[in-house]
Amino acid sequence: MISLQTFYDEHPINASEIIEKVEADGIAPDQIRPEHLSRHDQDHYGGTAATDMLVAALRIMPGMRVLDICSGLGGTSRYLAYRHGVSVHGIDLTESRVLGAQRLTEMVGLGDRVTFSVGDATRLDLGEARFDRAISQEAFLHIADRESLFAGCFRVLKPGGALGFTDWTATETLGPDARAFFAETFAAPKLVSLFDYVELMKGAGFVDVQATDLSAEWRGILVERLEMFRSLERETVARFGRERFDTYIRNYEFFVEAIGSGVLGGGRLIGWKR
Repeated sequence: MISLQTFYDEHPINASEIIEKVEADGIAPDQIRPEHLSRHDQDHYGGTAATDMLVAALRIMPGMRVLDICSGLGGTSRYLAYRHGVSVHGIDLTESRVLGAQRLTEMVGLGDRVTFSVGDATRLDLGEARFDRAISQEAFLHIADRESLFAGCFRVLKPGGALGFTDWTATETLGPDARAFFAETFAAPKLVSLFDYVELMKGAGFVDVQATDLSAEWRGILVERLEMFRSLERETVARFGRERFDTYIRNYEFFVEAIGSGVLGGGRLIGWKR
């Protein structure tokens, strides 16, 4: 089974690849701004428009403090800071992603408003009632212990705060072989349904939980992302080798097929802390 750290250490989208893409747009290194990075650093489905949907649903306002859980390369964190006027702390388990996020953030001068740390989302050692909002995008699939995850999210939010996230969801047609495949290849050990997510959030204390099925919308997005990953063949092979590229594409093809056939889905969930 591939480890989560290995999965992201060898991911086709990485800090060096993002910088190369920005420079290929004709932007000199000392002229790179947050909006230039946002064309390439949004490693989630739907890009900045999907983040804006979460912002609207969570009623995020300028001046708020936001926790970005499983923040990866920090694309969402930077966008929230420069576009929506909030301060953000991102936490991620994979050190290479945190180092990449810090590198990109300092490059565009957002280090005073966006910070990152290496940490386990099931052990949020960030104090109590520190954040107005918490956000995550397509990351909780990697976490088996969601009870501890949501309990920690609830604890670090202020009264009146809210958690919003998007993630893969399982359908009742997702069989044991497919579950084993996603655990083995995508470090997704315990896929759950949209209903399960609602119940887990309520169990942690969240109220007014709202769930939106995004499966139909994601089907087209994921086909486009597969083509994007294929377009990164030269860079990925150069960094991680031919075998890693071929394996990633083969696995992603299986993933796209699962979404297309309705075996997997996706959803957006919002919950509030009174």
